Amino acid sequence: MVNNIKLLDKVHLQKYIYILDLFISKQINATIFENLFLEIRRDDTYWLLGSFNQEIEKELNQLFFDVDEYMPENLYEIEDMFNINETELYKRSGKILERMKTLMF
Repeated sequence: MVNNIKLLDKVHLQKYIYILDLFISKQINATIFENLFLEIRRDDTYWLLGSFNQEIEKELNQLFFDVDEYMPENLYEIEDMFNINETELYKRSGKILERMKTLMF
């Protein structure tokens, strides 16, 4: 597979892959992951200006939506279809991480 991802995309994507790896390897919990992700995204002008490749931006946007839907266990309500718990965030994040790594290499 030939990868046409720009070098700058790879550089800027590294921070997201890093925190996803920390979360998926259970070195940080979902609440810490959520806080780190939102802090990094808030300051990421590369993403906010739409500079990423469309495929990467799609994955990052999905991750943003998933993080936005995350609720800690004490606030999670199974009947609320607009929130997910840590287990679901972990599952979705793992899939996104796999796709990001595929796009990177």
